[in-house]
Amino acid sequence: MSSMNISDAQCHVEQAQAVLSVWLEVASASGDDRQFKMISSLMSLLEGVPETIQDAEGVLHDMTMTNYKAGKNE
Repeated sequence: MSSMNISDAQCHVEQAQAVLSVWLEVASASGDDRQFKMISSLMSLLEGVPETIQDAEGVLHDMTMTNYKAGKNE
């Protein structure tokens, strides 16, 4: 499994959420309650993940800048 940068990870999660949303609509329209529940469960697991990734990216950026500035002052 290859690694990806944090921005790409956020995009992948958002894309997965979009696909699941469409799939949920199809399951709902077809009356497939089992599939509807499974997709809803997956969507709930991903809820808040993009925002958390974005927050983590901000923290990493701040840490990098702090370390950079500390290195310049030495």
